[in-house]
Amino acid sequence: MKEFSSLGTFGLIVMGFQSLPAAGQEGIAGEWMISIDQGRGPMTGQLELVHDGDDFVGHVEGGPVTVNVEGSRIELGIDDRTGAGERYVRMLTGALSGDVMEGRFGPEEPSQFCRDFPLSCDEPSGTWKAERIVGSPPQDQTPRPVDFSGIWVTAPGGGGIARYSMDLTPAAQAWVDDFDTELDLPSQRCVSSGLFRRFTSNIEIMKGDSHFTFLYSVGEARRIYTDSRTAPDSRFPTPLGYSVGTWEGSTLVVRTTHLQPTVRGYRGEPISENAQFEERYTLSEDGMTLSGVLVLHDPQNYRKPPMRRRVWRRDPQAEFTLVSCDPDSFFRQLYEDGKMEQYINRSDRRL
Repeated sequence: MKEFSSLGTFGLIVMGFQSLPAAGQEGIAGEWMISIDQGRGPMTGQLELVHDGDDFVGHVEGGPVTVNVEGSRIELGIDDRTGAGERYVRMLTGALSGDVMEGRFGPEEPSQFCRDFPLSCDEPSGTWKAERIVGSPPQDQTPRPVDFSGIWVTAPGGGGIARYSMDLTPAAQAWVDDFDTELDLPSQRCVSSGLFRRFTSNIEIMKGDSHFTFLYSVGEARRIYTDSRTAPDSRFPTPLGYSVGTWEGSTLVVRTTHLQPTVRGYRGEPISENAQFEERYTLSEDGMTLSGVLVLHDPQNYRKPPMRRRVWRRDPQAEFTLVSCDPDSFFRQLYEDGKMEQYINRSDRRL
């Protein structure tokens, strides 16, 4: 068994769970770290299974997953999206043995869209493994600040399991059902996508006496204050919010508030003005790898906190190019398509 520190709440929804011996059911319940490898480096996430009557309920990185179990055989369905935005499901099949679940997945039967446009879709296949999380001894939390300065680009595999679906509240689901990607998505009109999307970008980090400055590859920037200050009450909400960092040992823990309402992604899952982010950054012993985990706490919209993970590698030679965006092209197209009045009438949809 491996030891992992726990951050946030994660899990998996289990449906159609067939009969297992009592000992086997107890073996399924609990928290796990799951890793998926498609040959480009592992993608990881935290999985939680809890008893709910005769069944189990849980999530993986904040999103529901279908599960079927027969004897010691297990099938998990974890959704993601293709490069073209099409939803697909990785069907993981394998077996439980003690404190380990492992097996293989894919390739899956392609959708009609992927048959018509094969270059827009992956046909992922590979291996997966989940190891039970066990408690670790108390860690020394004495602050030991680390200098993260440098240029960081995504490492092979990227680090995190991406999710298409989240566990939304009824109000958030109603919002999504009425979301129009063309008219409502902030990035369509060159408005920031917010911290949830920006977290996984390549970054250049600079250290000051009282803060870190993160320069993202798309041209946005933020400061993370590390001098024990608190956010001023008069702070105006912004897409990247107001960030304060503290040290737990050599891990930088960042809490971000004062966020401008936005959406999680192009499907329109809302993020409210009362949302808060928690991030954790850890540098490897050789100083060449930076690992980050982000959790979105927004109970107004999510019954389980959405998650993102990323692993970056140091690359002093990397160069960033500013992403150019002209909102005039968006509004001109609306005018030419006769949709300007519809856009204006949906002003309440633009957070």
